[in-house]
Amino acid sequence: MSEEVKNKILTKAEEMFLKFGFKRVTMDEISNELGMSKKTIYQFFSDKNSLVFETVSRHINMEKNACDCILHQQENPVAFMLAITDSFGDLKKQINPSVLFDLKKYFKESWDTLNQFRVDFIFNQVLKNLKEGREKGYYHTDFDENLIARFYIHLVDFMLNPDNYYSDNTDFKKVHSEMMKYHLRAICTEKGLRYLEESPIYKQLT
Repeated sequence: MSEEVKNKILTKAEEMFLKFGFKRVTMDEISNELGMSKKTIYQFFSDKNSLVFETVSRHINMEKNACDCILHQQENPVAFMLAITDSFGDLKKQINPSVLFDLKKYFKESWDTLNQFRVDFIFNQVLKNLKEGREKGYYHTDFDENLIARFYIHLVDFMLNPDNYYSDNTDFKKVHSEMMKYHLRAICTEKGLRYLEESPIYKQLT
């Protein structure tokens, strides 16, 4: 039961943090939304920093699990990248860009954890995808896969930089879609491009 209560708190906290920002949302507001006392929340989280950290950590674990699930469902490396884009957009289009600014400025430990996820897990997933794509004829072979994976991480850096969202109305879903189109069209062979352009997901991006 205690684990169920903790997950309920984390779910509500994540929902509010993503919508309003980590700094703005207070423990009182989370308590009110849940209809439970702050004393109950503090049984699981020592303070707001602890709650933010566990919210981010749980989100990262969910992203990893979702990625693993998608990987086993897709027929080829191009399909995998498109499926990631499709699932990514469902969540990120709901995020207020100020969320990233808050995390970076006020919750360094949580921000560093998110960055480590980017550097380690995402890099390795992209590298694995590049190798598989080359072996199966979907991607060109005349590039340095480690460099391309690092280029991809820099694109993710751009997407996660809150400064890139205040000059216009561009949202996460749009940025990620354009990023994925740029990445795949640069590395796909004719075989990869044929699959790409026939994909219903890709047609939604264009």
